[in-house]
Amino acid sequence: MGITQITTNAQLDEILGQSPTKVSVIDFHATWCGPCHQIAPLFEAFSKQYSNVNFLKCDVDAAKAVSAKYKVTAMPTFIFFKGSKQVDIIRGADRAGLDKALRNLAGSPGQAAAEANFPGKGIRLGGDGPAGTPPPNVRPAGAAAAGFKGFIYSAADVYHGLDPQLKILCWVLLLYVAIQTFF
Repeated sequence: MGITQITTNAQLDEILGQSPTKVSVIDFHATWCGPCHQIAPLFEAFSKQYSNVNFLKCDVDAAKAVSAKYKVTAMPTFIFFKGSKQVDIIRGADRAGLDKALRNLAGSPGQAAAEANFPGKGIRLGGDGPAGTPPPNVRPAGAAAAGFKGFIYSAADVYHGLDPQLKILCWVLLLYVAIQTFF
């Protein structure tokens, strides 16, 4: 299907409003962002595999109103919608997370053709539950908590978006601080 460039909120609202059940994913990126350039070929490959998904790109510098509406603060950020309802978000160039979110929300790449031939609910293999149920790790849009709990959720979102090597570095630093504090 290809990738559509988003420049205004009106354009985005029109695309998201076309079908209340269609999955859309927006890649918020910047021309100066190295990780954005690294994951762009994968995003393009997914756009060819998942013909039942709207793939959209939004340059945060060229479309500041759109990125402000969704409070995008890190690049790349991928926001997933079902219709016009936000259902998932991935911050960072997380290849595995992007693949998993697409599979959870849109099914396998060839599933759209199969559903046309075999309508029905079905059960996904692997224990994910009935097809069409949201993944268990999705917090609804606007479910951000205030105070310390909100801080913990934000920190967890940032941590899960990190590269595995940076996660190890975080644990090493935490261990170092603990040793310095208690010994």
